[in-house]
Amino acid sequence: MSDFDTPQELFESNCSINSEPFALQNLGSYMEPEFSENCIVIIDPGMAVHNRAYAVIRYEDDLYFRQYIERGGDKFLVPLNTQHDEIELKGKFEVVGCVIQQKQRKQKPLHYYHLNTDTKQMDFSISGKVKAKEE
Repeated sequence: MSDFDTPQELFESNCSINSEPFALQNLGSYMEPEFSENCIVIIDPGMAVHNRAYAVIRYEDDLYFRQYIERGGDKFLVPLNTQHDEIELKGKFEVVGCVIQQKQRKQKPLHYYHLNTDTKQMDFSISGKVKAKEE
């Protein structure tokens, strides 16, 4: 049995000090329909948060997986499932990382950042896409 009482303690002991991408399981319906309950998301702690990014944020001693939205000078954590309330980020918060990929059972992985061959920059896609085969 684990020495940790909560999933957050386990996360903090294994993931929060690592700068490499890591996987988490999505719990709850907050991010449906794009992210189904129990899908696996890959988080990149080196990815800078930006408007509309799917992110894991530490705020007021809790961890949240939501869409990060900026409206004017205000910042929000917004669930995709409209049955849940958004959270206004007032004060300090920590960006743990951005979701770069998800994997659902019996489906190909979906990626949220793709290399733009013209600009050589990473483009963000609000809906995950299957990675194009490299030739």
